[in-house]
Amino acid sequence: MNEMCITVWNIRKSKGMKKMEIKCCKTHVEHGLDVFVAKTESYPILTELSEDEKLSTVCDYCEEPALYLVASS
Repeated sequence: MNEMCITVWNIRKSKGMKKMEIKCCKTHVEHGLDVFVAKTESYPILTELSEDEKLSTVCDYCEEPALYLVASS
């Protein structure tokens, strides 16, 4: 494939992508970032959850309270 085909394929692939969100505790935040990049092939946005969200949200990888959200936007 030439560069033009690869670029068009990546644009089409990204347009059809759904929003991805991973909620992580302190222990799993690096793993969440790695998984996000591997699956979406794009840079994630890392945000800290609000105090209210921290109380009611658990990590996607364990049962600890989530502290961070890894998302596309």
